[in-house]
Amino acid sequence: KIPFFGICLGLQCAVIEFGRNVLKLEDPNTTEIDKNCKSPVVCLLDDQYSITDMGGTMRLGTYPCKLKEGSKAYSAYGAAVVHERHRHRYEFNNKFKSQYEKHGMVFSGTSPDGNLVEAIEIADHPWFLAVQSHPEFKSKPTSAHPLFQGFVKACGIYLENKVASKK
Repeated sequence: KIPFFGICLGLQCAVIEFGRNVLKLEDPNTTEIDKNCKSPVVCLLDDQYSITDMGGTMRLGTYPCKLKEGSKAYSAYGAAVVHERHRHRYEFNNKFKSQYEKHGMVFSGTSPDGNLVEAIEIADHPWFLAVQSHPEFKSKPTSAHPLFQGFVKACGIYLENKVASKK
């Protein structure tokens, strides 16, 4: 149970991997890579298909994120609502949400209306957290973003436990 922190495509790859190896879905993928995949777990939202303007489907800028109380994300931020920067088009496909939740994925951050997945976690993992946003945009060498701080702390705990188990 090595600590994992996914950013943007990292979240998307994590849900694809979970779909393949935990849910055993048939051909889960992102439609950005395979438009004809059988289980499009990451895709454009339905209302984006009619947009023809260049860049019109891009979610760009700062957006609010509502965090689930008791989640690792909530604990790291110490807040119920945060604002993070985005730069992407593709989103988690909510048609698969109940299957993922049933098998241990926690949707720990969503848009305020609950329609967009902003953060995921694995319930029984010490630190498996992925976000759709770009926390690196709000991190500085002298003031690391709370999610980076949480990840580094989890890595330290993992290392301590690994060293202790070899004694």
